Amino acid sequence: MKRKIKSLLDIPRQNIPSGHIVKGSIVRAAYQYEAYKNVEVLKSGNHKKVIIHAANYPKMELDLDFLPAAAESYHISSQPSDYIVVSLPIVTCDIPNRNLQCFPIEETTHFDPLYGMMVYETFKKKPCHVDHVNDDPTKAKGVHVDASMQYVPKYDIWKINVLTIWDRAKDPKLIKDILSKKRKGYSMGATVGNFICSVCGKVDNMDNHSCEHMRSPGGIWDDNKRLAMQLCTGVCYFETSNLENEPADPSAYSEDIYV
Repeated sequence: MKRKIKSLLDIPRQNIPSGHIVKGSIVRAAYQYEAYKNVEVLKSGNHKKVIIHAANYPKMELDLDFLPAAAESYHISSQPSDYIVVSLPIVTCDIPNRNLQCFPIEETTHFDPLYGMMVYETFKKKPCHVDHVNDDPTKAKGVHVDASMQYVPKYDIWKINVLTIWDRAKDPKLIKDILSKKRKGYSMGATVGNFICSVCGKVDNMDNHSCEHMRSPGGIWDDNKRLAMQLCTGVCYFETSNLENEPADPSAYSEDIYV
C-alpha cells in the first residue's frame, strides 16, 4: 500500500496514559502449561530465577524477581508454584483489527524515551484480566513476564508474543477453564496517542476533523479498493484479557497444552 507518510516517527507522538483505548483481535494461546507441577528455583546472591519444567516441553527460565512486588499491587500470589504459564501471539503487526486500527512494525519496534524501552516491551509486568475488566489493578488474574517480536514465516508477518502467568490460587475456576479450553480467547488492551490515516497521513482521531477516507463503508477507498486504516502511534500496551470468545486471528491457533 502506497502512503503519503515518509515515517510514522515524523508524526507528533502523544504518549499519554489517558489516550484512546484500543482492543486487539482475539487470539488463541500458542502453548500453556501448569507451573506448579515442577518448579526449580535458582539463586545467585539476591537474584532469583525460576526454572519451570513441563512434560513434553523444554524447561523455561523465567526471571520473576519482580513478582513479590507485583503481587502486592495486583493482589496475586507471590509464589511461582501457584501459576500456569500461557504464551500468546497477541499482536499481529501491520494487520488491522476489526475496527481497522493497526499497529505498524515501525511503531512497535520504536524505542520510546517516555518508557525507556521498545513499544512492544511495554507489555512487561502489566496485569492480566478477564473480559477487559481492567479498571482496578487489584482485580488482576495474572501478570506479563516477558514480550518479544517473533517472525512467522508461514504468513510473512511479525507478531508480538507475550509470556503471561495466571494465578490459580486467586481464581481456580478461571484456570480450570483456561486449561480445559472452555475459555480460549485472549485480547490485548493499549492506549494510543494518535491514529494516522494510512491513505493521506492525516491525524484521524475519530472526531469532526477526521479525514474522509475512514468514513467509507468498511474502510475501502477509491477504485483501487485500497483499505484505509488507522495507524496507531504513541502506543503503550497495558493489559491482556482472557475471553470466552473464539480467536479471530488465523495465524494464532494451536491445540497444544503442556502439563
